Amino acid sequence: MAEIDRESRTEEPTPRREEKAREEGRVARSVELGSCAVLLVGALVASSSGPGAMTKLRASMTSALGALATDDLTPAQAVSAVAGVGAVVAGVAGPILIAVAAAGLVATVAQIGFGVYPKRLLPDFERLSPSQGLARIFSARAAVELVKSVLKIALVAWMTWRFVAGVQGRLPGLALSSPRDIAESAGSDAIRLLLWICAALGAIALADYAMQRRMHRQSLRMTKQEVREEMRHAEGDPKIRQRLRRAYRDLTGNRMLAEVARASVVVTNPVHLAVALRYDPDEMAAPRVVAKGAESRAERIKQIARQNGVPIVERRALARSLFRSVKVGGEIPAALYRAVAEILAYIYSLQAQRGA
Repeated sequence: MAEIDRESRTEEPTPRREEKAREEGRVARSVELGSCAVLLVGALVASSSGPGAMTKLRASMTSALGALATDDLTPAQAVSAVAGVGAVVAGVAGPILIAVAAAGLVATVAQIGFGVYPKRLLPDFERLSPSQGLARIFSARAAVELVKSVLKIALVAWMTWRFVAGVQGRLPGLALSSPRDIAESAGSDAIRLLLWICAALGAIALADYAMQRRMHRQSLRMTKQEVREEMRHAEGDPKIRQRLRRAYRDLTGNRMLAEVARASVVVTNPVHLAVALRYDPDEMAAPRVVAKGAESRAERIKQIARQNGVPIVERRALARSLFRSVKVGGEIPAALYRAVAEILAYIYSLQAQRGA
């Protein structure tokens, strides 16, 4: 069943799917990359600050032991000596710990970015299920983690063996050296071994991160039905969108028809088209189209014009030009000024005659 479900997930995840997974804390992340960064930075900081740190620790221990080597040692002197050594140790270890913590933080942020995932803090009772636990233990991811762990252990063991085999020729000579020389040699060899191990583990970490991203991407893949459902939810129900568009058309249409009563003239085709024009020299630079329509809406415009005493003039070519080239609320183009002006002049003359 799981295999069938996996085969049906053929579609790439949508941005919404990726965002939702990120909100849930499901991100591609390699633990190996963070561990390698911590180990590498720790080794580099320790190698750079090691000689100075050893000098400080040796001086602090010498001072503390000298202060304690008295016949009349008091508890206050003992506490002071221990506190002094502790302060030196904290000063030596503090930069290393801060650098290591910063390396771990940077490695994590570089993989997943900044973010807070509160859902990861909520209890997940499914993880308490024995069946779910067995499924995780015997999953492909668990098998990959096992192979990866075995590979790391084998690699570190092999590199350590090779390194020890390479330096064992110097061990008899070191036995005759001073403790300080032995410590410095051992420290430099340990740092060198750590750097070699970091390089090898870094290669594994990069490969692991690429694999984690691929597995994460595959886990987010969707079926065709899921993609359709998500698009439907994102865009809204088509029936609702259709009703909204119809309501918007009705609202704008009613508002447009209300302007017909204030029009100066209605130019018709005469049957198929009707365009209502309004011109007020005090408010407008040119006549404007306040309403237009075809077929049934044209008949409605003419009906409202008759009810409100708005003149209706038949000009077929002009009506077609106005209907095609001018939006509702827009001014007529300069090319039609003359034709419209003749109509308005004719109407004004008729109104003047009626008034007389």
